[in-house]
Amino acid sequence: MGFKPVYDYAKDQLGSKDEYEGAQLVEGNWYCPSMPEHLVNATADLIAERIDKQMWIERTRQRTQYLFLPKQAADAEGHRRMMCPAQAGRVQCPLKPHTLGKGVHLTLVDVLPSPVEPHAVCKSGSVTFPPEAGAQLWQPLQHGREHWQRIYFRLRNSVEGVNGFGKDPLYEHFESGGTRRIRGIAAQTLLLAFQLGHANRRKLTAWADAIALNGDRPRRRPTRRRKTRPLGDWTPKGYVTKTDKRTENEPDQ
Repeated sequence: MGFKPVYDYAKDQLGSKDEYEGAQLVEGNWYCPSMPEHLVNATADLIAERIDKQMWIERTRQRTQYLFLPKQAADAEGHRRMMCPAQAGRVQCPLKPHTLGKGVHLTLVDVLPSPVEPHAVCKSGSVTFPPEAGAQLWQPLQHGREHWQRIYFRLRNSVEGVNGFGKDPLYEHFESGGTRRIRGIAAQTLLLAFQLGHANRRKLTAWADAIALNGDRPRRRPTRRRKTRPLGDWTPKGYVTKTDKRTENEPDQ
């Protein structure tokens, strides 16, 4: 239908959880098979309190240089041609000599030793990923990065806001089974759809009443929004506070 997934991960879904032709799926995205372990396990280390929030943010940013990039748009069935970060000019790799000597600003990949031949992604310029590869955990945006945060929290806040709006005991009261006194999943679903429709109409009415039209005053005062925290300060263990940043910058005693 054209929609793309954006979601968070449970503790048992962190780190490298799938593999295709050598590329590893780390929290929703395909990365170089030789990406350092401390970057692969960055989120798991944060949850286990082995690193702090600021270090987690830095490590998720460092992952970008090992990220596989699309070479072309996905076809009608979902197959997509992807190229490794060395081929894309983001790192230098000994397995691809033509990528060496591109500048000291590019990281030199420390290729993991293997008794067998290099992975398919390391022997060719690009690899076609089928739609079923990593489908359970894949998402197009890098987990934890600023763009992911903007999309994820906007969607989550919208969903939670509607849930809270519809749970108001003076109106639809979604969470109470007593508002839908009938048995059966089909019947419950149909009645819940009517409740959602009523909640949407109530929300639209409140919005329309807060707008000034033709120079007239709005019928009701607009709701004051709460101040929100900068998305770039978010981590899976909460927002980075000023105290965290000050502690990060203070020298060891």
